Amino acid sequence: MNSRYLFGEAWAIAKSSPRHTAIAVALIALAFYVPGLFALISRNLGRLAGSVREPAAAILTLDPAADARSIAARVAGDPRVAKATIVGSAAALERFRRAYPDLGSAIADLDEAPFPPTIEVSLKPSAPPRAAREVASAARSWPGVDAAESEEEFAEKFRDGVRLLRGAGLFLGGLLTVAAILSVASAVRLAMDLHRDEIGIMRRMGATETAIRAPFWLHAFFEGLAGGALSLALLYATYRAAAWALARDPHPVLSLFWVGFLDLPTAVALPAVGAAAGFMGSLLSLSKTPKS
Repeated sequence: MNSRYLFGEAWAIAKSSPRHTAIAVALIALAFYVPGLFALISRNLGRLAGSVREPAAAILTLDPAADARSIAARVAGDPRVAKATIVGSAAALERFRRAYPDLGSAIADLDEAPFPPTIEVSLKPSAPPRAAREVASAARSWPGVDAAESEEEFAEKFRDGVRLLRGAGLFLGGLLTVAAILSVASAVRLAMDLHRDEIGIMRRMGATETAIRAPFWLHAFFEGLAGGALSLALLYATYRAAAWALARDPHPVLSLFWVGFLDLPTAVALPAVGAAAGFMGSLLSLSKTPKS
């Protein structure tokens, strides 16, 4: 048994039932496309969270007539606070225009900036976990402070949401991988039925079970590999289509996180896991086939 025989027989098996081979590849591609889409979305959400420099732990919204410097000095006097940064109305408007250029132009002609002045509070690394909430709670009673909110709760919910999305993708990926294995097993079983006479002749001529089954293993392996590669291609096409649509008509929220494709290890994993699923499907199918 040599490589020429293996590849030749595997190709013959694929050609003998092109319709079922195409269906098996399509099912594998669909099985890996859905969890791949979850991975793509969660990766971009995670990149958004990681790309932001150290966020403010609390935001104090001030009355326009308040003395921002004195309030900033007061909050900076807390030993847990590392820095208190005053963000005036004009600076907030400029930030908004940079982050959302399309929406920023809609308020360019206003006489007054629509954003109140704020103070962004950053904590020291040694600050306890609930320090931001305590600082915000204390500042709410100060004169000149209209509102004070801790960013910890939002950040925690955001991270929990990303983790939940990743977990859902992994769970769904596991279920669909099992479905892909079963679909390949069914396709291999059908292929063996189509080659039953040929297999019988090979056995009577003394061919080993390995020589008989190896082409089916290889055929299933490449079915899974092709399905995984097709799912990767579909994911990239989805990403490029969405990126093109957002570039043509930017969305103030979606444009923030739809900024990159899958990382290389995840992209390579799709065809690799597809190939493994195909091989496992062939083993599952051939294990139920009598040897004589």
